Amino acid sequence: MFWKNKKGTFGYIEKQRRWEIIKTLLMFGISIALYGAGYLATKSNKNLLTLAAVLGCLPASRSAVGMIMFLKAKGCSKELREVIGDGAKGLSERYDLYLTSYAKNFQISHLVMKGKSLIGITEQEGFDEGACYQHVKTLLSQNGFRDITVKIFRERGKYLERLKSLRESEMEDNGEFNEKVLELMENLSL
Repeated sequence: MFWKNKKGTFGYIEKQRRWEIIKTLLMFGISIALYGAGYLATKSNKNLLTLAAVLGCLPASRSAVGMIMFLKAKGCSKELREVIGDGAKGLSERYDLYLTSYAKNFQISHLVMKGKSLIGITEQEGFDEGACYQHVKTLLSQNGFRDITVKIFRERGKYLERLKSLRESEMEDNGEFNEKVLELMENLSL
Protein backbone atom coordinates (compact mmCIF):
# COMPACT_ATOMS: atom_id res chain seq x y z
CA MET A 1 0.00 0.00 0.00
CA PHE A 2 1.24 3.47 -0.83
CA TRP A 3 0.88 4.78 2.72
CA LYS A 4 2.71 1.93 4.41
CA ASN A 5 6.45 2.18 4.89
CA LYS A 6 8.60 -0.86 5.45
CA LYS A 7 9.98 -1.04 8.96
CA GLY A 8 13.70 -1.42 9.19
CA THR A 9 14.46 0.58 6.04
CA PHE A 10 16.27 3.90 5.98
CA GLY A 11 13.83 6.81 6.29
CA TYR A 12 11.03 4.69 7.79
CA ILE A 13 10.49 6.90 10.86
CA GLU A 14 10.41 10.11 8.84
CA LYS A 15 7.91 8.72 6.31
CA GLN A 16 5.78 7.09 8.99
CA ARG A 17 5.76 10.34 11.01
CA ARG A 18 4.23 12.16 8.03
CA TRP A 19 1.62 9.42 7.56
CA GLU A 20 0.67 9.43 11.26
CA ILE A 21 0.20 13.22 11.22
CA ILE A 22 -2.00 13.08 8.11
CA LYS A 23 -4.04 10.16 9.46
CA THR A 24 -4.59 11.84 12.85
CA LEU A 25 -5.64 15.17 11.33
CA LEU A 26 -7.99 13.38 8.94
CA MET A 27 -9.63 11.39 11.74
CA PHE A 28 -10.16 14.46 13.93
CA GLY A 29 -11.34 16.38 10.85
CA ILE A 30 -14.04 13.79 10.20
CA SER A 31 -15.24 13.99 13.81
CA ILE A 32 -15.35 17.79 13.67
CA ALA A 33 -17.22 17.68 10.32
CA LEU A 34 -19.78 15.22 11.74
CA TYR A 35 -20.34 17.40 14.78
CA GLY A 36 -20.66 20.52 12.61
CA ALA A 37 -23.11 18.86 10.22
CA GLY A 38 -25.28 17.64 13.11
CA TYR A 39 -25.27 21.06 14.78
CA LEU A 40 -26.11 22.88 11.53
CA ALA A 41 -28.95 20.48 10.75
CA THR A 42 -30.61 20.47 14.19
CA LYS A 43 -29.26 23.64 15.87
CA SER A 44 -28.55 21.43 18.88
CA ASN A 45 -25.85 19.12 20.24
CA LYS A 46 -28.43 16.43 20.94
CA ASN A 47 -28.37 14.34 17.76
CA LEU A 48 -26.90 11.12 16.40
CA LEU A 49 -24.17 12.90 14.45
CA THR A 50 -22.82 14.37 17.70
CA LEU A 51 -22.72 10.88 19.17
CA ALA A 52 -20.90 9.60 16.06
CA ALA A 53 -18.45 12.52 16.29
CA VAL A 54 -17.69 11.79 19.96
CA LEU A 55 -17.20 8.09 19.26
CA GLY A 56 -14.98 9.04 16.31
CA CYS A 57 -12.68 10.83 18.73
CA LEU A 58 -11.68 7.48 20.29
CA PRO A 59 -9.75 6.11 17.28
CA ALA A 60 -8.53 9.63 16.49
CA SER A 61 -7.08 9.90 20.00
CA ARG A 62 -5.42 6.52 19.65
CA SER A 63 -3.91 7.71 16.38
CA ALA A 64 -2.71 10.88 18.13
CA VAL A 65 -0.76 8.76 20.63
CA GLY A 66 1.01 7.00 17.74
CA MET A 67 1.69 10.36 16.12
CA ILE A 68 3.25 11.72 19.31
CA MET A 69 5.52 8.66 19.56
CA PHE A 70 6.68 9.17 15.98
CA LEU A 71 7.24 12.88 16.62
CA LYS A 72 9.55 11.94 19.51
CA ALA A 73 11.42 9.27 17.54
CA LYS A 74 14.44 10.07 15.44
CA GLY A 75 15.73 7.90 12.64
CA CYS A 76 19.18 7.35 11.24
CA SER A 77 20.71 10.57 9.92
CA LYS A 78 21.67 10.80 6.26
CA GLU A 79 25.21 11.60 7.37
CA LEU A 80 25.50 8.36 9.36
CA ARG A 81 24.00 6.35 6.51
CA GLU A 82 26.62 7.76 4.15
CA VAL A 83 29.37 6.95 6.65
CA ILE A 84 28.13 3.37 7.01
CA GLY A 85 27.83 3.13 3.22
CA ASP A 86 28.91 -0.30 2.07
CA GLY A 87 30.33 -1.15 5.51
CA ALA A 88 27.43 -3.50 6.19
CA LYS A 89 27.23 -4.93 2.67
CA GLY A 90 26.50 -8.64 2.82
CA LEU A 91 25.26 -8.50 6.43
CA SER A 92 21.67 -8.64 7.66
CA GLU A 93 20.83 -5.06 8.65
CA ARG A 94 18.02 -2.75 9.74
CA TYR A 95 17.69 1.03 10.04
CA ASP A 96 15.50 3.34 12.13
CA LEU A 97 14.52 1.14 15.07
CA TYR A 98 12.96 2.80 18.13
CA LEU A 99 12.48 0.39 21.03
CA THR A 100 10.19 1.34 23.89
CA SER A 101 10.24 0.06 27.44
CA TYR A 102 8.37 1.08 30.57
CA ALA A 103 11.25 3.22 31.81
CA LYS A 104 13.01 4.47 28.67
CA ASN A 105 12.98 4.56 24.89
CA PHE A 106 15.97 3.56 22.81
CA GLN A 107 16.78 4.87 19.34
CA ILE A 108 18.92 2.50 17.32
CA SER A 109 19.93 4.07 14.02
CA HIS A 110 21.45 0.97 12.45
CA LEU A 111 21.48 -2.68 13.55
CA VAL A 112 23.45 -5.60 12.11
CA MET A 113 23.41 -9.32 12.89
CA LYS A 114 25.96 -11.99 12.02
CA GLY A 115 26.42 -15.32 13.74
CA LYS A 116 25.60 -14.70 17.39
CA SER A 117 26.57 -10.99 17.33
CA LEU A 118 23.96 -8.25 17.27
CA ILE A 119 25.53 -4.81 16.99
CA GLY A 120 24.07 -1.38 16.46
CA ILE A 121 24.75 2.32 16.66
CA THR A 122 22.72 5.07 18.24
CA GLU A 123 22.70 8.83 17.77
CA GLN A 124 20.46 9.40 20.80
CA GLU A 125 21.61 11.95 23.37
CA GLY A 126 21.86 10.50 26.87
CA PHE A 127 21.60 6.93 25.60
CA ASP A 128 21.56 4.49 28.52
CA GLU A 129 23.65 1.62 27.16
CA GLY A 130 23.15 -0.65 30.18
CA ALA A 131 19.37 -0.29 30.19
CA CYS A 132 19.19 -0.88 26.43
CA TYR A 133 21.42 -3.95 26.68
CA GLN A 134 19.24 -5.40 29.44
CA HIS A 135 16.02 -4.60 27.57
CA VAL A 136 17.22 -6.18 24.30
CA LYS A 137 18.61 -9.27 26.08
CA THR A 138 15.27 -9.70 27.89
CA LEU A 139 13.29 -9.35 24.64
CA LEU A 140 15.52 -11.86 22.87
CA SER A 141 15.37 -14.33 25.76
CA GLN A 142 11.57 -14.08 26.03
CA ASN A 143 11.32 -14.97 22.35
CA GLY A 144 13.65 -17.98 22.52
CA PHE A 145 16.90 -16.39 21.31
CA ARG A 146 19.73 -17.09 23.74
CA ASP A 147 23.50 -16.70 23.74
CA ILE A 148 23.43 -13.64 21.50
CA THR A 149 26.04 -10.96 22.15
CA VAL A 150 24.50 -7.48 22.05
CA LYS A 151 26.51 -4.26 21.71
CA ILE A 152 25.15 -0.81 20.86
CA PHE A 153 27.84 1.72 20.00
CA ARG A 154 27.77 5.48 20.37
CA GLU A 155 31.05 6.18 18.59
CA ARG A 156 31.07 5.88 14.80
CA GLY A 157 34.72 4.90 14.53
CA LYS A 158 34.38 1.94 16.86
CA TYR A 159 31.15 0.87 15.18
CA LEU A 160 32.70 0.98 11.71
CA GLU A 161 35.68 -1.06 12.96
CA ARG A 162 33.34 -3.68 14.42
CA LEU A 163 31.28 -3.75 11.20
CA LYS A 164 34.44 -4.38 9.20
CA SER A 165 35.59 -7.15 11.55
CA LEU A 166 32.14 -8.79 11.42
CA ARG A 167 32.05 -8.64 7.64
CA GLU A 168 35.53 -10.18 7.37
CA SER A 169 35.06 -12.73 10.14
CA GLU A 170 34.88 -16.44 9.47
CA MET A 171 32.01 -16.85 11.91
CA GLU A 172 29.10 -18.87 10.61
CA ASP A 173 26.54 -16.63 8.92
CA ASN A 174 23.11 -18.19 9.34
CA GLY A 175 21.04 -15.82 7.20
CA GLU A 176 17.67 -17.27 8.22
CA PHE A 177 18.46 -17.05 11.95
CA ASN A 178 19.82 -13.50 11.53
CA GLU A 179 16.68 -12.42 9.72
CA LYS A 180 14.46 -13.91 12.44
CA VAL A 181 16.32 -11.98 15.15
CA LEU A 182 16.19 -8.74 13.15
CA GLU A 183 12.50 -9.27 12.34
CA LEU A 184 11.85 -9.64 16.07
CA MET A 185 13.68 -6.37 16.76
CA GLU A 186 11.74 -4.76 13.93
CA ASN A 187 8.41 -6.02 15.28
CA LEU A 188 9.17 -4.81 18.78
CA SER A 189 10.13 -1.33 17.63
CA LEU A 190 7.88 1.61 16.87
